[in-house]
Amino acid sequence: MGLTGLEPEVGNPASPEVTEKIEFLVDSGAIYSVVASPVLQRLGIRPITEQQFRLAGGSKIVRKKGGAVSGMEIELDLPT
Repeated sequence: MGLTGLEPEVGNPASPEVTEKIEFLVDSGAIYSVVASPVLQRLGIRPITEQQFRLAGGSKIVRKKGGAVSGMEIELDLPT
């Protein structure tokens, strides 16, 4: 079993023309994507809320959340 990664362009919804290519590791069960704070600061993305998450071991953490835009071109080879 291998790992799957993507490198989409991520940008600030207020300035979508300013983007940065970021490498993501794909987790098919994830709801949110995580981006390092320095990248978000460079893009001018600020947190808009905080949310509590429960970890697999039962502990709870609070993380800041914000919004971003992303775009990818995906090519699929489908069997015929």
